[in-house]
Amino acid sequence: MSDKQDENLYQVVVFNKTGKEGYRRAGVSLLKGANLLKNVTQAQIEQFKADPRLVFGSQDPMPTESTEETEQRLLSEVHSDHSSPQGASNTALPDDLTVEQIKALLTEQGVHFSKSAKKAELIALWNATQNGADK
Repeated sequence: MSDKQDENLYQVVVFNKTGKEGYRRAGVSLLKGANLLKNVTQAQIEQFKADPRLVFGSQDPMPTESTEETEQRLLSEVHSDHSSPQGASNTALPDDLTVEQIKALLTEQGVHFSKSAKKAELIALWNATQNGADK
């Protein structure tokens, strides 16, 4: 089990273009179309990439904490920064946040965004929101 903990795990998107439900590759049963897979190893990623019947999409490191833990940590950091005399001066988002986690944080702040917004756009919105809070 300690070997598994030492191995880097990823969150990936794999598109199954076979048209069959249950197509198996790298120990995973894939649905037709896009599949969001979590806790994927580098060896599994290589198998997905080598299969011509699959289209490999994004690859992001798995967060080391749950979405709820990340949200609580970020909210406590934001609240502690706002209680300081200078306000929030450094509220940059951690690099390992997923798009869903950033969307959740923006929603909690009352920020509106497109459902199809990319990670870079969401980060820019977050930064703009935080810079506006400084003033």
